[in-house]
Amino acid sequence: MSRALLICGATGKQGGAVIANLLKEKTNFEFLAVTRNANSPSAQALLAKSPEKIKLVQGDLDNPTALFQAAQALTPNVPIHGVFSVQAAIGSNAELSQGKALIDAAVAAKVTHFVYSSVDRHGADSPNTPTDIPHFRNKHLIEQHLIAKTAGTATTWTILRPVAFMENLTDNFFGRVFATSWKMAVKDKPLQLVAVSDIGFFGAQAFLKPEEYAGRGVSLAGDELTIEQAVKVMKEKTGCEMGWANRLFCSVLMWSMKDFGLMFKWFYDVGYGADIQALRKVNPGMKDFGTWLETESDFRKGKGGK
Repeated sequence: MSRALLICGATGKQGGAVIANLLKEKTNFEFLAVTRNANSPSAQALLAKSPEKIKLVQGDLDNPTALFQAAQALTPNVPIHGVFSVQAAIGSNAELSQGKALIDAAVAAKVTHFVYSSVDRHGADSPNTPTDIPHFRNKHLIEQHLIAKTAGTATTWTILRPVAFMENLTDNFFGRVFATSWKMAVKDKPLQLVAVSDIGFFGAQAFLKPEEYAGRGVSLAGDELTIEQAVKVMKEKTGCEMGWANRLFCSVLMWSMKDFGLMFKWFYDVGYGADIQALRKVNPGMKDFGTWLETESDFRKGKGGK
């Protein structure tokens, strides 16, 4: 029997990666891909990957009840088995309200399994949550709401806690700002990184093996290295030099944007704590930075690299 998954962020990186990994598995899942605009190029590109499996659900997370109604109307004879939840409004009140409301709607709809993409806070079970950083605080509050709201219900949950994305190192201004801020704030300490495609792998596994992943928080990282090591790996794997932004601009940015600056300070003071070796036992293909550079980055050969 087919089952449907409501995938938030479907036209973005994380939701799209979950769908991609599940399509590889040739499962009986149907994908209800949430998008603000079903006619957008990104939505149509996603649909083209599997028109028979993917259905576009136009809506937004400000009204999750209407979103569920629209999704169920597309698959009236197929129950919504699971939800993949990720919010884009980092550090804002919208992130918190949307995250909680989606959980409430999922429980009301008797969804079987709910997968939430949060953020690592120095190990999956660590209480070390920096509440002064809105990005971390909101996700922690959403996690707490998920656990409390599903208690005693038929809905089980999995929380994915990725570290810093390798995709932050793009071949553009944003990527240069991230690299420069990493160098300035984290200095000679290592930073854990993860490829979004590997987040997608574990999101897919949570739906494929809910009995194994239910009630678990899983920290996700594929590599741990200093900025100097990252510079060396980039040169070796792609022939490209790391791009840098103006240091004064980055200093002002980290001072003026509280969430951004405090996050980098936390990278230096505490840092992430995912168990990379344990993750590789589950996913031997977990990408280190070099592999990601060669296969998925803006810097790979034929995509800007030499």
